[in-house]
Amino acid sequence: MNRIFNSSDFPFVRLSKFLDIDSVEYNPSFRNEENIGYFKRKQSKAVLEEFWKSSDFVEFLKEVTGLTLSFRGAKHLSYSAGDYSLLHADELEPNRLAIVYDFTKKWRLEWGGYDLYTSPDKEPLICNRDYGSLMIVKLDKGDLSCTRYVSLKAKEDAVIDFVTYIPE
Repeated sequence: MNRIFNSSDFPFVRLSKFLDIDSVEYNPSFRNEENIGYFKRKQSKAVLEEFWKSSDFVEFLKEVTGLTLSFRGAKHLSYSAGDYSLLHADELEPNRLAIVYDFTKKWRLEWGGYDLYTSPDKEPLICNRDYGSLMIVKLDKGDLSCTRYVSLKAKEDAVIDFVTYIPE
């Protein structure tokens, strides 16, 4: 996997059906974030936070990426119909490993809500929703990420755990 991870402009790997997600207790306690304009999402503690912090998972990431990493933070996000996210840098970490674990069960391509990674000198990396997938992306200074526009026609929410690690 390390060879695959390091083989493109954006070092990344996407693993489908990463966990037996149906056996995970999914009952997040969301709080509404301030809804300004097209910002329509809720946030809670990451559903799998203890797993993301575990030494086994950090060791797995080292095998995949070749990086020695420190856990920085995790949150669970729910993007509702009409949410429009702008690209943003993870403000505190210029070099980071972003993890997106997808809890979105019934998603249709025409609803949008894809994950987007960009850089000034690289082709964008665009990932559609895929229930149970684990996306691992290395982002450098100047690289941006977001979960982009969720169509007003969406009948479900796009829900993810978003995790950040930093290289030591």
